[in-house]
Amino acid sequence: MPYIKRIESELSLLQHDLRHHKLYNILKTTEDVKLFMENHVYTTWDFMSLLKTLQLQFTTYKLPWVPNKNPEIFKFINEIVASEESDVNELGEIKSHFEMYVDCMVQIGANTTLITTFVELIENNIEVSKAANLVYIPEFIKDFIEFTFNIIKTEKPHLMASVFIFGREDIISEKVLNVISNLETDKTPCTKLSYLLNRYLFLKQEDQRALSYKMLTELCGDDSEKWEDVLGVAKEALKHRKILWDNIYNIILASKEDRA
Repeated sequence: MPYIKRIESELSLLQHDLRHHKLYNILKTTEDVKLFMENHVYTTWDFMSLLKTLQLQFTTYKLPWVPNKNPEIFKFINEIVASEESDVNELGEIKSHFEMYVDCMVQIGANTTLITTFVELIENNIEVSKAANLVYIPEFIKDFIEFTFNIIKTEKPHLMASVFIFGREDIISEKVLNVISNLETDKTPCTKLSYLLNRYLFLKQEDQRALSYKMLTELCGDDSEKWEDVLGVAKEALKHRKILWDNIYNIILASKEDRA
């Protein structure tokens, strides 16, 4: 897999910077976690649009039915969609991870007005960019969402797969769990967030990376131009993630200074 090896090498520094971002070290209090979630929640929402669009690339809706030509990848994507869209929360209720995340925000006392209003506008067929403007989402979050949907609009599966596989360097669950455990002395309950983060860890599969690479190889084959596109888009996605992390860090830092 020479193409994959090259991409991994080219992305290693960007990925390292994200995994060791200063944001994780500044998360100390309940207020810090609230601010983090209030800004990060939009990425859990736009991730689903990316994932669902990718699912459509491997799904056949034609009738009469014929067997899928990529059953292993089809199963892989469907399993991720199922876990993201219809998981079970700590009460045994069927909910998407996005809904569970919002529930975590409610429990910890974070503001959910903007994200719930945003989703309601989308449900009422308001265009994503217009909905983002109507609820006054910060520019850096709007830029993040816009990048995701620009990739979706290309209708190029290999680009969407690139963002999905390489570009979604999300919460390091272990690190945030450490923060949550240190909040046990607080009076604010974090049981829902602890449960969700543990679910993320549980659902990570050893062969997930290998199947992701197999999907990408299936989409790109020996087309060197497609592989170059994959690398370029992956770099862009990681840079957008870093900008997101930088801005959330600055928001939390400013809040700490105000409270000092």
